[in-house]
Amino acid sequence: MTEHLSGGCKCGLVRYSGTPAEFPMVRCHCRDCQQLTGTGHAEMMPLDEATFKISDACKVFEMTGDSGGRSFSGFCPDCGSQLTRRFDVLAGKVFVHAASLDDPAAYTPSRSIFTGSAQPWDHDIIDAKA
Repeated sequence: MTEHLSGGCKCGLVRYSGTPAEFPMVRCHCRDCQQLTGTGHAEMMPLDEATFKISDACKVFEMTGDSGGRSFSGFCPDCGSQLTRRFDVLAGKVFVHAASLDDPAAYTPSRSIFTGSAQPWDHDIIDAKA
């Protein structure tokens, strides 16, 4: 039986659910994740887009990455919680911010990505065993 995960924003307006996707759980150090989260990296859990459901209240911000590809950041319009990331190049997957899961312990990062963009004060997390 496939594990079903759920989560949502701080104020409770936006809720989501879905099943894990066959893809690594990652710690992303790209500049977009830094600016969206206000920290050095984002902890991202991949969910299967076919099973993913999210409240209509979720707002989406479209961006163009350094590679020229589009990505989409989902957030709560009331409390501002960052909830999701989608990427044109990774069709079929929705990445949720691990701390937004009802059970964040379900997240176990397997690797850090975009480490070339990591801030000097965030390098200890890259070297830590995931």
